[in-house]
Amino acid sequence: MTYKEIAIKILEDSDIPLSTKEIWQKACEKEYDKELEETFRKENPDFKISQTPDASLGAKIYIDIKYNTNNSTFIKVGRGKFFLREKEHILNNSIENNIEEEIEEKEKTEISINTNIKNIKVKEEDLHIPLSKYLHTMKIYSKTINANSTTTQQKGKMKWGTPDIVGVTFRENINENILELFNNINLPTVEIYAYELKLQITLSNLIEYYFQAVSNSSWANEAWLVAMEIDVNDAELIEEIKRLNQSFGVGVIYLNYTSPEDSEIIISAKKRNYLDIDTMNKLTQNNQFNDFIKNVNKVINPDHKSKNDIVSNFINTNIFNNIN
Repeated sequence: MTYKEIAIKILEDSDIPLSTKEIWQKACEKEYDKELEETFRKENPDFKISQTPDASLGAKIYIDIKYNTNNSTFIKVGRGKFFLREKEHILNNSIENNIEEEIEEKEKTEISINTNIKNIKVKEEDLHIPLSKYLHTMKIYSKTINANSTTTQQKGKMKWGTPDIVGVTFRENINENILELFNNINLPTVEIYAYELKLQITLSNLIEYYFQAVSNSSWANEAWLVAMEIDVNDAELIEEIKRLNQSFGVGVIYLNYTSPEDSEIIISAKKRNYLDIDTMNKLTQNNQFNDFIKNVNKVINPDHKSKNDIVSNFINTNIFNNIN
């Protein structure tokens, strides 16, 4: 028995959506965990279930949803709950709508916490400028993307596909012949980045947050998950971050809210040179993302002005995030 088969069996017996933790608890009650070990030990006699099996199970569900889209075995209902697509019809519409309304309300006010630094109350939206300042130290120019700028028909579909911040960096002061060579052999002279921002990453929310960032990874050269609070001394959390990075390549940044230049990269994103043009095309249904791409093209193909002048003008007029 595999993680996916376990999830299917438990959800087949459930009349309501369940979280990955709830699915795993019920699986252990039925001793499916022992069947899982037997399955994997046939290939690897030393196999042991991870210390966070609900996270491993969750990863399989998220991957199935991510790569099968409308044909996935599973559907996501509310925040961190899952159900079988074939049983979707039994969900009471009013209950589902109430769940979605609660989520939207949470995300509007979400999540005001007290930081350990000067006991400042911070919301996710407050992290945009500190991150933009940090990126600017690496000559990455950023732009906040509001998911509500997506066309009405696509808002639900594109919810996870829309990053909080997009970034771009341009190769500067490169010999014209080298630039021509890069173009001839299809190597990028411009790189695009996607950033998902969260206040706090813990072992309990890592999988959900990580796979939000994964959904950005196909169209960006690098995808990053950024948080203001990460317990770097939690060995289990760091180990799980490394495991996910090995499989999916999303990097993690520990954002220093009060001193952005002192932010730390917990693990680097894996770079991809070839971007998913179909996904990027869908993202242009968000007006802000579409404008960002237009402006990147203006920098790449400057009309009389230098690239630096255009970028400076974009920052001063808030076309790119103004860090001042």
